[in-house]
Amino acid sequence: MLCSKSVAWLYRAEASFSWDSGIPVPADQVFLDATGQVRLVIETTGRVTVTRGYAWNGCSPKFCFLDLLIGTPDGVVDADTGRPKTYFASMVHDALYQFLGAESPISRREADGCFLRLMTESHFRLRYIYWVAVRLFGRFVWHGKRMKRRWGGRRLLIGDLSEPQ
Repeated sequence: MLCSKSVAWLYRAEASFSWDSGIPVPADQVFLDATGQVRLVIETTGRVTVTRGYAWNGCSPKFCFLDLLIGTPDGVVDADTGRPKTYFASMVHDALYQFLGAESPISRREADGCFLRLMTESHFRLRYIYWVAVRLFGRFVWHGKRMKRRWGGRRLLIGDLSEPQ
């Protein structure tokens, strides 16, 4: 049974979040969602920024049943951030996965590595279990979300703000 009067997303970034992935890319790039909003920026240094307003559901999968959210827990609230321990890891991971089909210079394997590193930074004890699950099932979840949500989007190079050839 579906839930009634529920929001489409569990989290919405109140501010942009930047993190140094350590994965250098050939050019600074921005990724726009289907509405034309910039949702992800990847700099040549590997700095990844998920922009304010980005919305996601935390760790997947999750589904609603009788007005209860059932699925992968996001962990306890981190004393340093005031957010669940997987909050930033799932945000960056979801944004990177969302734009895999838009010529992202960061591969699925690298995105999964970012997920693990961010969970390590937040001292999430189940990080290796979550990472293995993402490595094994992430492709299927990505395909399902892409079909259901009709993820669109495109990549623009920052240098000249033109679409790549």
